[in-house]
Order: sequence, then structure tokens, then C-alpha cells
Amino acid sequence: MTMTTIIMMAGIVYLTRVSGYFIGLQFRHIGELRPILEALPGCAMMAILIPAVRQGDIVDFTSLAVVLGMMWKTNNVVVSSVLGMAILLFGDNVISGS
Repeated sequence: MTMTTIIMMAGIVYLTRVSGYFIGLQFRHIGELRPILEALPGCAMMAILIPAVRQGDIVDFTSLAVVLGMMWKTNNVVVSSVLGMAILLFGDNVISGS
């Protein structure tokens, strides 16, 4: 069941990215849609992060704040994601002192 869910989620993400790319090619000439198309990766990131953090602890909230700050400062999804994931992975060890 878990593997089926992971495969289905990967398929949905792939289809979303591919369809977004092809839709973007069709609408590239419409200048008013450009800011919306450029904001979509950040919106997708927040759609994943906010529900996960809603019931989280201080490490989760810190990670969210860092991701938001990095997205605002650098506008780089990759750097923001990597930094947020590093905080999630290693934050508990830092807080507990181990």
C-alpha cells in the first residue's frame, strides 16, 4: 500500500510538471500570465509545507520560517528546499544536544 501511494504521488507530480511546462509554452506570449506562472513553484511548496507544519514542533516552524525567508531573499526554490530539509533532518539533534 505504501509503495503504491509513493508511485502514485510521483506520477501525479510528474504529470503536473509536464503539463505545466506544455501549458506554459502555449501561454508564454500572454504577458499578464507570466507572474502567475513564475509563482507556481512557490505555491506548490507552500501547499506541501503548511499542512505538514500545522501540527509540528519548533524545528518544523523554524524550517518553515527559513524556507520562507530564503524564498523571499533569493527566489531560489532549490536552495530554500535544501536548507529547509537540512533543518528538518538535523534540527532535532541540535535541540536535544546529541
